[in-house]
Amino acid sequence: METNIKQDRIHIDKRIWDLLMFCPVLGTFFLIFYVKTASEDIVYSDYIRLINSYLPDTLSPESFFVSDILTRIPITYPLRWINVHLFGYSVDFDRMLGLMGIFFTMLVLFRYTKRIRPGYLSIAALMLVGFSLNKWELLINGSGYPHFISYGLFFYNYLVIERVFTGTMNPRDEIKLFILPYTALLVAGPYIVQYCLSLMAAFIYMGIIKKGNLSWKRIAVYLLSSAIPMLLFLISNSTAEYEHNVKEQLTLMQVLLGETGFTIHFILNGFASEVLCGDVWEALLGSGKTGYGVVYMTGALVILCYAYALILYFINGIYRKTLFPLLLIMSGVLSHLLVFCSRYLYLVETYAWQSRYSLQYLPGTFGILIIYGIVIRRFCEERKSRKIKSTVSVISFGISLAVICIFMAGSFVSTKRELQNAPYRKTYFQSMMDTALHIEDYTDDELNRIFEYNHGAGKVRGAFSILKENGLNIYSK
Repeated sequence: METNIKQDRIHIDKRIWDLLMFCPVLGTFFLIFYVKTASEDIVYSDYIRLINSYLPDTLSPESFFVSDILTRIPITYPLRWINVHLFGYSVDFDRMLGLMGIFFTMLVLFRYTKRIRPGYLSIAALMLVGFSLNKWELLINGSGYPHFISYGLFFYNYLVIERVFTGTMNPRDEIKLFILPYTALLVAGPYIVQYCLSLMAAFIYMGIIKKGNLSWKRIAVYLLSSAIPMLLFLISNSTAEYEHNVKEQLTLMQVLLGETGFTIHFILNGFASEVLCGDVWEALLGSGKTGYGVVYMTGALVILCYAYALILYFINGIYRKTLFPLLLIMSGVLSHLLVFCSRYLYLVETYAWQSRYSLQYLPGTFGILIIYGIVIRRFCEERKSRKIKSTVSVISFGISLAVICIFMAGSFVSTKRELQNAPYRKTYFQSMMDTALHIEDYTDDELNRIFEYNHGAGKVRGAFSILKENGLNIYSK
């Protein structure tokens, strides 16, 4: 009788996890709804630079065979050609590519959770955080689609490493470990740095704890296959010229030594944005409902959540059974550091919580939510089996439950606010369309402001001139 009941529970549990695999589909449809609600098919911001650089001849050798090609993200060249020739250079086409990237990222994540079973509460948190609208800027600015695609590739690579780590690898997994970092050169851009560093740290970690049945010779090969793509990108990046609106460019060391307060506040703001997005923090600060002290305290608490998750990961023996959450945490923490290194020039601490960086911080949030979910699941299993629970395990359970609930609540608040903002964003896009159709009636300052491009109104006019001459984007309708 008890055996039949146990088998029925296992069967029901399996059916539930099979149904949970539809979560990425539901989440992606939600994001499609948001994008259609909050935007129109009109170029702006980064597209001004892209149009002037690559249109109408999207595959021009002069723009492709250049020393900084890896910073330009090679995969965009054929996709841009497809967009121009089949879709009239549609921003919506790029946005859908980005949503495909999110779908693949979340699909890989849910495939992992089906293996490790961190608990239903953790799954709900991953769903809310993964499809949160704190990433609104990248979602509606279609030019960011390679970033979503690259994270899908990163997560897939992490899953392959997980299979090697647990001894459940597929026949071609070892080949994939060698090939995937080079593939990332086509799609990742600067994100490849944190990705490759995370891979290298993971291989060294596997060698130290002797998991995954990898010899040091094989680990050395994987370390090289991770380091070489990163070095190739850095060499290419060293030849690139970037547009900066900074009069006095300080070195990183000058900022670290002379602007300590800015450095600390920037890092804290970035971690605080993992709970509430920057728009929500700005609204709270603007209304006087909170002060910067609360933001900094929140950021510090999130850092403590990371630290405690790592403690639980090791003292509870989770590190022997899964590597995936540790990879995610390494990726997230490195992303915080790299965002600082890319934005310290401006000495504006609130840049840390801009929506465009939410995707880069996301893996770290996923990592700690998985660990806390595993702790909660184990506590519940012990409770069912009536095992005596120590005070430490009760405290760990309480903290884990609180952390997951806080992140869920924060994602809900951020998403709710952005849904409220969506109609206003759409109205703004509609005003852009009207401006583009009467561009000669606007001053340079107005064009810079409306199209969110601060590198010369002449480039804005030039971009729309190219579109009009070639019947693209709004002129293709």
